Amino acid sequence: MKAIIQTHYGSAESLKITQIDTPTPKPDEIQIKVMATSLNAPDWRLLRGKPFMVRLSSGLFKPKHLVKGTDAAGIVTAIGGNVKTFKVGDEVYADLADSGFGAFADYVCIDEKLAALKPKTLSFLEAASLPLTAITALQAVRDKAKVKAGDRVLIVGASGGVGSYAIQHCKRYGAHVTAVVSTGRIAQATALGADATIDYTRTPLDQVSEKYDIVLTINGFYPLETYKKLLTSTGHLVLVSSGKMSQILTITAFGPLLSKKGGQTYSGFLARPSGADLAHLSALIDDGHFMPVIEREIAFEDIPKWIGELEKGHVGGKIVAWVNQN
Repeated sequence: MKAIIQTHYGSAESLKITQIDTPTPKPDEIQIKVMATSLNAPDWRLLRGKPFMVRLSSGLFKPKHLVKGTDAAGIVTAIGGNVKTFKVGDEVYADLADSGFGAFADYVCIDEKLAALKPKTLSFLEAASLPLTAITALQAVRDKAKVKAGDRVLIVGASGGVGSYAIQHCKRYGAHVTAVVSTGRIAQATALGADATIDYTRTPLDQVSEKYDIVLTINGFYPLETYKKLLTSTGHLVLVSSGKMSQILTITAFGPLLSKKGGQTYSGFLARPSGADLAHLSALIDDGHFMPVIEREIAFEDIPKWIGELEKGHVGGKIVAWVNQN
């Protein structure tokens, strides 16, 4: 089968398209013929093996996982002997971030608990845009920020994959949402439900006087002091991601120590792949309460090139690719 692999750390040019053996499912796994996939931050963040500490999980001297790719939408083509949830022929989608990746290939095998039936109203291409980013947004909004009706929420980095879905989740919970985006993304944020926008190219966040109950940072290079000033006296900062690795490490490790009892709180966030949450998302989509946001459709062979472009930033929505169309 064809696959995009990485045998050594480096830039996107280290990714190669080649032929490898087709995997077979273990007892608790399903084999998926991958129809479509999409690009995500982990696809480029792990390319170079930097900072060095990421190699503790991704491979010390070379990438531990040969085949790249996080999101998969496709058809179940084989099942392990213990599989109870799916049958051959089911149309599914899945987030492979915690199961060795592998979506940039004709076939992948994953634990059945990581997959869900894809939304009936979406194509494979549309469904492939959702798993990692939409579930990250859901878990950040619902589980970590605990957004509720009436909350004033500021989303920093609201035009990317996670950000565009965070807007929709926050609005579904009844929050007032302000999206921080560039000039060209204001219309998109508004169409997704944002009540207000801040164009960061014209108004830096350190010049904003409004206060927010929750600040969700999905991207950005602002110092922690800027976020503190944007919070109410009892506001909550949830750091989903950041342009500064040092900030991610600081909030993840010392957030509880920086937080004040009865005052502002700071916490890092790491999403967990969940078939149950994907099933919940499918129901929302099929009921008309949620929509995919696709920036660009590319060919399978162009995935390495666009991972390089994704690393440069400023990509709104999701980049999706057909892997198989029949």
